[in-house]
Amino acid sequence: MALLQTSGDLLKFPRADLRHILGAAMKRHRLPEDLAQALMREAVSCQHLGVDEALRIVVGRRLCPAPICLERARGVLLVGPSGAGKSAVAAKIVRAAILIGRKVETARADGGLALFRTKSSPVERLMVMEADGFNPLNVRAAPAFAALGNIEGVETIGVVSALHDAQDVSDIVSTFRFRRVIITCLDRTKRLGTVLSASLTGAKLAHVTYGPRPEDALETPSSASLAAQVLDCMP
Repeated sequence: MALLQTSGDLLKFPRADLRHILGAAMKRHRLPEDLAQALMREAVSCQHLGVDEALRIVVGRRLCPAPICLERARGVLLVGPSGAGKSAVAAKIVRAAILIGRKVETARADGGLALFRTKSSPVERLMVMEADGFNPLNVRAAPAFAALGNIEGVETIGVVSALHDAQDVSDIVSTFRFRRVIITCLDRTKRLGTVLSASLTGAKLAHVTYGPRPEDALETPSSASLAAQVLDCMP
């Protein structure tokens, strides 16, 4: 008599239909097709380990967690499309830095960057700057914002929303050449396509956020937790 497997057993069974399981999960999370296919190809080589472990390994190969070092950072410039949550992220960074004893100042991009250009910003102070939002369809925005980050002591970090289309976010990260990203609004969606497309295709993952309040933490998920959340959609 055939043994009836639960979904949990299926994920751990080495001969489970990996393509079917991952395909369904990636479709649910709405990953861009190119990324979904690439992850699938890589996972197939690890299928002897089981679906959950194979996905963890594949995500781990690509994911590069890189949280902001609040103890040493001097200038953080937040850049992202309008409505991505830059102001909320700035408030979180400020609160977290103050809690560890840093002196912090906030500024608009133009004013804050002027201080760095003239070397007028105190070395011991963290300045959190927010650039104006942009329309991601405006192809002229990328060169303009790219120039803002070419200042000593300032790191440009992209801010994107998990509510936005995953392919659009992937295009934004690529076009603006973000080295690190912060992904917001995870409390308002069950889909991780944007998280994966933003953090597995070149940019390092600084943080994700699950709420808009300053006291809602800046988190940095591991490859294991991301893989588990992707497969948590299985019935």
